[in-house]
Amino acid sequence: MKSIINYQLPITNYQLSIIIANLNRVFVALFALLLVAPPVLAQGPNVSPTEAMLVGNQNYEAGQYAEAIAVYETIVEAGVHDSAVFYNLGNAYYKQGDLGRAILNYRRAQYLNPRDNDIAANLAITRLQTLDQLEPNEGLLANFVEIAEAWLTLNEALILASILWLLVGLFGVVAILSRRLRRVSLWVLGALGIFLLVGVISMANRYYLEQTAPPAVVVASQVDVTSGPGTGEQYLVEFNLHTGAEVRLLESRPDWRRVALPGGNSQGWVPAGAVESVIVE
Repeated sequence: MKSIINYQLPITNYQLSIIIANLNRVFVALFALLLVAPPVLAQGPNVSPTEAMLVGNQNYEAGQYAEAIAVYETIVEAGVHDSAVFYNLGNAYYKQGDLGRAILNYRRAQYLNPRDNDIAANLAITRLQTLDQLEPNEGLLANFVEIAEAWLTLNEALILASILWLLVGLFGVVAILSRRLRRVSLWVLGALGIFLLVGVISMANRYYLEQTAPPAVVVASQVDVTSGPGTGEQYLVEFNLHTGAEVRLLESRPDWRRVALPGGNSQGWVPAGAVESVIVE
């Protein structure tokens, strides 16, 4: 099992001002943690995420998967969104045979830590066991975005783009000021410019998809996808999906969600509780 990172780092004046500004949110998260984690409360009134993680890991190692899930879910509800927590949560759901929530949490872990081999391996194994083997067919740009997601988080991609932008500016200045290095600088400038352009387009498309059609996973054992926001008695049943099917969320209503299969050609409505978004707010 992976262990959650330790957040107890030296506090600078800047960090202290941020902590004070968000003190109310911290108290709310701590209050939620104390309310919904009875097994963790037994360890003491001041429970850190690290201590709660250890309790969840102990339950997992003892084969008490339901108890481990309760603890991990409590950590997430308290606002701690860490790839190790989601990874362990996915493992616990997998042990219980809940492929949908296992894939959901592996995807959440991978979103935060895309280069982790353990997450990728467990996600691949779990996907092979789902009934709906949906082939991604979302176009060249979407496939490029998927490749980028396998290597960089959106924040990391933004940092890389910023570095490329600085390098473009630097070699642009060199090309202007130095005749001797102008030819080499222009070649380098062109190559960097291409990478920067592709990266910016990829990031923009990735951000757009996350905002307008975020990835989601079916967590119900089976669900009818209807032509409208209602039951199969009210609307035509277009097709059905099974637990673990990976879709995109197109629209949300109080009790219903409109989802699309990879490629966007097939879509319809499912009950709100049948699907959950990979991206946790």
